[in-house]
Amino acid sequence: MHSSLVGLRISQTEDLKTAYTDVVSMGYAFVGSDLFQHSDTPKLTDEKIEAILPAIRSDQIHSDAGDSIAGNFVGYVSSWIDCDAPDAALRTASEKCLLKELNWAAHLALRVVCISLRRLTNPNLARILTSFTITEYAPVRIWISVPMSLLEDFPDGGEEGEDPRESSPWHWWTQLVILAGDTSESFGLLLELGADLPSESVIRRWLSEPVSCLSLSTDIFLLNSKGYPVLSGPHQSVLRRFFKLNSQIIVHGECKHERGLTVFQQYINWLWKTANENKTPYEKHSRGLEDQLQEPLQPLQDNLSSTTYGVFEMDSYKYTAYEEAIYMALLDRRKNPGSVFFTSEDFPPLTDAPMRTNGAYTTDKQVIFILGAGRGPFVAASLQASERSGCPVRIYVVEKNPNALLTLRHRLETEWKDRDVHLVPGDMRWLSTDLEKADIFVSELLGSFGDNELSPECLDGAQHLLKDNGISIPSSYTSYIAPLQSLRIHQEAACHRDICSANTRVQKPLETPYVVRLQNFQLLDDPKAAFTFTHPRKDSPISGLTGDNSRFTTLTFTASQDAMLHGFAGYFDAVLFGKIDLSTHPHHHSPNMFSWFPLVFPLETSVPVRTGEQIVLHLWRCVSTRHVWYEWALTAPVTTKVHNAAGSAYKIGL
Repeated sequence: MHSSLVGLRISQTEDLKTAYTDVVSMGYAFVGSDLFQHSDTPKLTDEKIEAILPAIRSDQIHSDAGDSIAGNFVGYVSSWIDCDAPDAALRTASEKCLLKELNWAAHLALRVVCISLRRLTNPNLARILTSFTITEYAPVRIWISVPMSLLEDFPDGGEEGEDPRESSPWHWWTQLVILAGDTSESFGLLLELGADLPSESVIRRWLSEPVSCLSLSTDIFLLNSKGYPVLSGPHQSVLRRFFKLNSQIIVHGECKHERGLTVFQQYINWLWKTANENKTPYEKHSRGLEDQLQEPLQPLQDNLSSTTYGVFEMDSYKYTAYEEAIYMALLDRRKNPGSVFFTSEDFPPLTDAPMRTNGAYTTDKQVIFILGAGRGPFVAASLQASERSGCPVRIYVVEKNPNALLTLRHRLETEWKDRDVHLVPGDMRWLSTDLEKADIFVSELLGSFGDNELSPECLDGAQHLLKDNGISIPSSYTSYIAPLQSLRIHQEAACHRDICSANTRVQKPLETPYVVRLQNFQLLDDPKAAFTFTHPRKDSPISGLTGDNSRFTTLTFTASQDAMLHGFAGYFDAVLFGKIDLSTHPHHHSPNMFSWFPLVFPLETSVPVRTGEQIVLHLWRCVSTRHVWYEWALTAPVTTKVHNAAGSAYKIGL
């Protein structure tokens, strides 16, 4: 059971210790309670403001064991407070009382304070919350409570001149975040879930926001055939989606069930448990990595660790697909050999690779080069494909990582001892021309964006050792990109500004691509193809050179709804051989494959977009003699700077 999943909203109390004990005895993990007594008179004089007493009379909030229980409370700001009320007296009184309540919450060391929004424009509230957050020493998380949706375009008649398209609670929240600037990082959302659910597009948009908690009234529960309260199927589905964001639940309202309020938390915890029992392999293997910014790997420049190899080797789908591709390629080569043959005498069994010799060649073995072999999983896949196809092979294992070479040599001396497998230490781009040429290249040099780990440069550099009619696995790969909304990713990148140093490649966090297991996000349009690379290259690059792999594209997207554009998410499709492919494209992601997460290109400044508005992205892949890097910019709906110009923020070493 989730240890802190479900809380209970209670009425005013003067004894929080007793209230907490009662709530915990019913199985709830935390308590929501008013900070101060409610006033029946919203227009208050200064004397009345000073006379207001906290609902919590004592600041001694400890359990019987002496531990502080302040962290298990959510303090609710008085509902009458309206810092942006048209009435000046109410506005002034609200400001004074809000500060009084916030300071009291900080004094109690409460971790969370909840305040409701009731309209689109809240500049005064934003100013007060910003000032409090900046000046308060102890961090307090502020939950902004809004309904998930409204039944009418204009609640309570709305504000005069207000655009109906901007009257939704999401617009209220978004404007508050913009007004609060960087201090909005301390904000979370408390979404009030009603009996009537909004459209899928509204739900999807909320799923891209930092929803800390869902508020459920006991009124929206139904009774099942056994008389227990349950949620409708659609409501259950919504909760399961927000569980993935680690959103908590707080229950409020009257209880008419004979077993009391306990049954509600039992049911919600059961929903959470069943949702976690049905996780996909992708979800299981990425647990704990959701929405974390990771610097992309640079395996050409750096040597991967054993742990990294181990994670990748757990992806059974990828290796099964590669084995099938090698198998089909071997069958194709048997039908259309067109290759030079060699005798076994020319290649005595050696640990390291033999060199080409002069003489007559008559064997029908297919020559496979494993380029960037790591610890050898593709060698095993190639040998298995050879056995399945009945086509004998000679395998050259190319690897530059000195640590991985130790593992490969061990495998050569043990499990591959009697196989025609040979080790070629070194960089694949600089292999000796004395090696015999390959019938098949097998490589897995793909990054989250397809080409971002320099697969084009690596394979082009080795192409002089591939026969003219040789096969490359993969034969091609295409990167895809889509506009992204994710306030959490934007805030995480902004926070990285404080940790940049000479010890990291990341110098401008909001201009750096990141590998991210996206969870708290939405795409604003379908991904579009960006760059395609095909192997072997038809223009036959000169040995040792990268060739011209620079690219440029302009892509136009259409916003599916009002949103905030925070960047772009990158994916790829790779054709291994024939119809066998690997894909991270969200519409046809290879089932259960988890080797790659999307690559996120952030924008330095969030961009508001309207439904149907065009988003025009310009994307460059730049190549120099020493580095490869991406640059990107918008020209619609606004024009932005060129991000990562000249690779000033981040570049990939050749």
